[in-house]
Amino acid sequence: MTFPSAPTWWEEREAFVSRDAENDLTVEDPPFSADLLALLADVEDAFAQTGADTPGWEDPHHDSTAPGERRDSRDEEYSRCSDPGKYRILWTRAEAWVQVLIARGWADAVEFEDGAQVSWAVDPRVDRYRTSVLRPRRPEAQPLVLVRTAPDDAAGSAGSTGSIDLADDAAAVPDLVVGLGEPAVAVLEPDCLCDACDSGSRDLLEELDQAILSIVDGASEVVRSPDGASMRTSFGAESGSGTDDPATSLRITASPWADDWTPRPLCPPIEPLSPMESTWQNEMLRDPWPARLFDTALAVLPAPLEGRIHRLRTGRSAPPTRYATAVDSEQTITAPLDALENPPEGYRRMRRSALVPAMDFETASSAVRGWVVHRRAGLQVAASHRQAEPGAQVHLRLGIGPLSILAPCRVLWVIDEPDRAGFAYGTLPGHPESGIEQFTVTRTDTGVVRFHLDAVSKPAAWYARLGAPVSRVVQEVVTRRYLRALSTRAAPVVDMARRVG
Repeated sequence: MTFPSAPTWWEEREAFVSRDAENDLTVEDPPFSADLLALLADVEDAFAQTGADTPGWEDPHHDSTAPGERRDSRDEEYSRCSDPGKYRILWTRAEAWVQVLIARGWADAVEFEDGAQVSWAVDPRVDRYRTSVLRPRRPEAQPLVLVRTAPDDAAGSAGSTGSIDLADDAAAVPDLVVGLGEPAVAVLEPDCLCDACDSGSRDLLEELDQAILSIVDGASEVVRSPDGASMRTSFGAESGSGTDDPATSLRITASPWADDWTPRPLCPPIEPLSPMESTWQNEMLRDPWPARLFDTALAVLPAPLEGRIHRLRTGRSAPPTRYATAVDSEQTITAPLDALENPPEGYRRMRRSALVPAMDFETASSAVRGWVVHRRAGLQVAASHRQAEPGAQVHLRLGIGPLSILAPCRVLWVIDEPDRAGFAYGTLPGHPESGIEQFTVTRTDTGVVRFHLDAVSKPAAWYARLGAPVSRVVQEVVTRRYLRALSTRAAPVVDMARRVG
């Protein structure tokens, strides 16, 4: 209903799998079964009715003056949602799922007008309103919880009005929380939904479909304890630091809702860094200092001269940029350089991975190294180099004008291997967090491409420490957008990095 002329996300995924099969490649991401495809088709048919009044929308950041490119978000788009009502599409998509699951006789639904009536093993920390709990009839299966984060008469309803300023207490944007189990734990929590981060409705519906499908399919696992947290589905995996509550310890494993149903295999858990990887990172921290110093010296030269010298360097075919500004090499990284291998006390660990279904390894690597992932995550990016390289400095900005948050970082090392590419940067003074984050793309022997995030951090600025729960929510939203940046609808890789100013 939303995009009748475009293939659905699962049709795109199936086309990718078929292409690999035709090339005699072993596919790590198995094709969807006929039963699973029939389930998704039923949901799409039901959505034609439930979503009739909530049309989808394209990515508003596509640059009309340069087809295939994506413009930067504007300052005024941050913390503003100019059309809150359009996000009711998440509610109508969830309603389509509820209708199909009940019609198939797989579950019974109980509805609560007050979301506080539903118990949670880990509090999702959002306002909760009308909540649907679908309890599967198979005793081994786990319940599905769908929670609205705004009242039914919030912005977008007939005769209603709502604030478009997300910082306003009166703002009420229709969003959805997806929970697993009873008591429940959230497997999909609210997104940012500001205009700056808007990438169109397709991304939102795909993420929602995959969260619900993983529960119904029996391909979802959540582990929470003070020692660590992890979540796996057939579409990706993540891991991180333990819960704040020392009494919380749980493992929830989904089981298929239908009899004689074979679930898709879970993605493998994210393993700790191997000794070889740790050794490699230590070497990268030692080797590139001459190159870093040379890049710093180049940065203070006039742009034309810098470009000429840069083109003479081995393996460099173009100047980094014409907006030359010196990198402040006196600023030191605010986190221990070995924090990824040995997280210090007080630092939270986060590791995630996701399949890259429709980009080859080279294209995905270029997107990561060229700051495309950060731009598509809704961040304003000002970088000292077109491509991430050791010593490069990047300023990431989130928010509006004087109220925005500036996050300066410096690239520590770059990974450039035949089947593994990416980089890591550390936080500089002025960043609200202290930590190190690594972005990598890998390719298996069978050609499957994955995107990996590995980070450790703790609040550094006073406002980040004071609002630690909010900071974690913001970090979670940005992380999810990083992973989504290499989706099938990612814009072509376009080098648009600017100099640090």
